[in-house]
Amino acid sequence: MKNEFARWNENVGSFIRAIGTPELPRKLSTAIADEMPFDIAMVFAYQGTENPVCLYHNLDEERAATVITAYAKGPYLLDPFYLAAIDPKITGVRHLRKMAPDQFYSTEYYRQHYGRTRIRDEIGIVCRPPGAGAVVISFTRPGDAPFFGRRDFNTMRAIEPVVRAAIEEHWCDGGPAGSDAAKRNAEDPINETLDVMADGILTRREIEITSLILRGHSSRSIAETLNIAEGTVKIHRKNIYQKLGASSQSELFSMFIVQLSKQ
Repeated sequence: MKNEFARWNENVGSFIRAIGTPELPRKLSTAIADEMPFDIAMVFAYQGTENPVCLYHNLDEERAATVITAYAKGPYLLDPFYLAAIDPKITGVRHLRKMAPDQFYSTEYYRQHYGRTRIRDEIGIVCRPPGAGAVVISFTRPGDAPFFGRRDFNTMRAIEPVVRAAIEEHWCDGGPAGSDAAKRNAEDPINETLDVMADGILTRREIEITSLILRGHSSRSIAETLNIAEGTVKIHRKNIYQKLGASSQSELFSMFIVQLSKQ
């Protein structure tokens, strides 16, 4: 126990001295790796509906093309970590499995992003640097590794105060996530894209439901979220697919991604 405490203190000293230098993210990741095994480490800055900015990652160029570059072009809008980042009430440790909607793991987004990147699970810390939006440092495990368990979550909870303090101090001037009065958090950041994609043929309620479908909510979950009858949701879903000429959630996702590429 004493040896582990000494190791952590040494690592903390190392990344505290690196605050304000380009070495901070790497040293922070090294310190966390000694406490909790992971595969990918990445830091993203989020500000409203603006494309996220990657501040750090430990990937080679090939994997980064999918995990970082492709993600930041638009699919991030469906990411539970992004939705946590733009909610100013949320800070601290977040776990993908606890945030994800009930059908998230069967969505086309999960298959396209997490499947292609071989990411099985993700855990991270949502930070709020003064004068900025949000900075999220997260860690993933691949398909052949175990999910992050209770011990991992408790470890993250234990180290979160000092990790979050270091990140919020490091990016306290706003940096890539700097505030801008013109950048406001949309009630639903997907709605604008869906509105353009639908070209006026979907009602506001249908756009709202389409957004929840893409994020991985079942009809029952949508009904609970919107406080309407499940049968009403099913009627809306049928109308949405008919109006858009889509026969599956996969086609709906593809239409959404195509629209994102035009923006």
